[in-house]
Amino acid sequence: MTVKTNFSDNTLTITKEFSQPIEAVFDAWIDAAKTTHWWGCANTTRVASTVEPRVEGTYRHTMSIEGVGDHTIEGTLVDYDPPNKLAYTIPANDFAPEMLVSVRFEQTGKGTRVILKQSEIGGGLKDVVAVGWTASFERLEAYFEGQRRVA
Repeated sequence: MTVKTNFSDNTLTITKEFSQPIEAVFDAWIDAAKTTHWWGCANTTRVASTVEPRVEGTYRHTMSIEGVGDHTIEGTLVDYDPPNKLAYTIPANDFAPEMLVSVRFEQTGKGTRVILKQSEIGGGLKDVVAVGWTASFERLEAYFEGQRRVA
């Protein structure tokens, strides 16, 4: 299934189904050893991640992006309910107010539907954020495909 995106009222919603069980998909989001394999936009060449999987835990993903350099996304988990949902903040910066990213995981037969919502996205960041998340979801699918070939 392809990545479905929708943008309304400064909130991006992305939905994608994966063939893996809900626990495996959720774990890929909170295990820093796994996020390093899929996090980032299409031009990301390397990711260094730390994740404290708990409410008030921190996360930090530093992406090395070809032609751009290093870019860090960090914040605090504000909701953590394995394997059903997680949410975290992205602090305000010069380009945007504080944003909230909430991710729901829904079991669908043998697979998992992931529904991500990122709110308070300013107009100038709309396309960048949508393209980045779309690439991340595609990279996550490729990560799972690679695991399936190795397993």
